[in-house]
Amino acid sequence: TETELDASVKEQLTPDVISALYSLSNRHDLAHIVFSAMHKCGLKIDGAVYSKFNKKAIMSVYRNEQIKYAYNQICDIFNKESIPYIPLKGSVIRPYYPKDSMRTSCDIDILVKEENLESAIDSLVQNGFNCGDKHYHDVSLFSPANIHLELHFNIQETIEKLDAVLKDAWQHTKLTDGSRYEFTDEFFVFHMFAHMSYHFLGGGCGIKSLMDIWVMEHRMGVTYESARELLEKAGIYRFAAEISKLTEICFSDKPKDKFSDTILSYIFSGGVYGTFQNKMTVMKSKDKSTVKYLLKRLFMPYKSMVIIYPILKKLPFLLPFCWVARFFKMLFEGKSKSALGEIKTANNVTDDQISVIVQMREYLGL
Repeated sequence: TETELDASVKEQLTPDVISALYSLSNRHDLAHIVFSAMHKCGLKIDGAVYSKFNKKAIMSVYRNEQIKYAYNQICDIFNKESIPYIPLKGSVIRPYYPKDSMRTSCDIDILVKEENLESAIDSLVQNGFNCGDKHYHDVSLFSPANIHLELHFNIQETIEKLDAVLKDAWQHTKLTDGSRYEFTDEFFVFHMFAHMSYHFLGGGCGIKSLMDIWVMEHRMGVTYESARELLEKAGIYRFAAEISKLTEICFSDKPKDKFSDTILSYIFSGGVYGTFQNKMTVMKSKDKSTVKYLLKRLFMPYKSMVIIYPILKKLPFLLPFCWVARFFKMLFEGKSKSALGEIKTANNVTDDQISVIVQMREYLGL
């Protein structure tokens, strides 16, 4: 609904504040929504900031149409080739937003069975897609219009408790149309919170994740309580309950609690993908000392190294040699500068910052 802003609020929205609002909303890929809200509230924006907001609003519509076209193209190919697939995240929840273009994304996420991965890639390549790099749980492909597809062959997050549930994703599905499957409501809810918790501990998850949870619970009609058994098994039930409460504070005018500002500050500072500073603080909250943190980064555990060097699955005794190979790769492939930056960032994390993260993790049950 269109609501005129109170004069006292308009007075606080000076050009500097609006400029800062653009920067913050852009970091969370929400500038188009903020622009629409300001327009509906009768707020006039002039000059360069208006142009920036307007460009983001136009691009959100364009991106949405490009994503939808590529998504339908992929679904048609998989249906034709009888390749079972499951749309993930944004592709599922986008239709529940007031407008499709409100739920922007930079890529498409689809899950296929690992035994169907090669045939799925071949079918897409034969239809003009380009194949990119393979990662620990997905392969990157690009449509003829250069839309990025993350073709997942699993949705595990390299966190033991989460993966104990995520590894059984296909056991929680139902066939809907053609070769398309969808998660049961319970597993969809679980996956949303599991993926969010992974990014939360990796430096931040963005305001968009909070919006998705609110839309899931209020528009799709499925809440965290429906997935309690799965959430408890993965050790994130408390996290889900607190995040659900936080969305009510943000979007349903519920009163704040004693820790909501702390969590929101962490999420706001992280942007869409989190920040390196946040990630370092989380890591040091576990390891306490910079030296211990750096040793763990240099001599990564087997479960992390096997993602980078799959040969370790067959020959685990090669782990020390892979540590050496990774060190020289970092040294001679131009990554030494980023490594030094990581050391500097880790060393600059303060005890107060670590204390806040420790308290927040304990409060969220992480």
